[in-house]
Amino acid sequence: MKDKSDHFAAQLMPMEAKRVIIKLRILGRLKIGRTYSYAIIKEFHKAGFADFYGPTLKNDTYNALNVLTKAGYIKLQHRVVSGKVKNYYVLTKLGDRTLKSVGKMMVSTIKEASRLFR
Repeated sequence: MKDKSDHFAAQLMPMEAKRVIIKLRILGRLKIGRTYSYAIIKEFHKAGFADFYGPTLKNDTYNALNVLTKAGYIKLQHRVVSGKVKNYYVLTKLGDRTLKSVGKMMVSTIKEASRLFR
């Protein structure tokens, strides 16, 4: 943890909220382009998610990928790379529309919340 306020925030946030954040970050990452699960986890570690999520980050990421796939927001593509089959995730049209919709809602929510904290 970077400081005590980060630790406090991580403890206060319900696990379901943390799962929503992971799902949105996955959708956002896949908007950039396809990638595989381990690369997403590495990116989350680099972004400091391990400090916030703790030891469940890897499992939570895999679970989120499965949920998003089953719901049709992302899909799995199999590619042969250096003679090995790699499983890449890509954003679907539904996932893209959902990400845009949630993004608009979040921006308006943040604007409203910023008025409350003045």
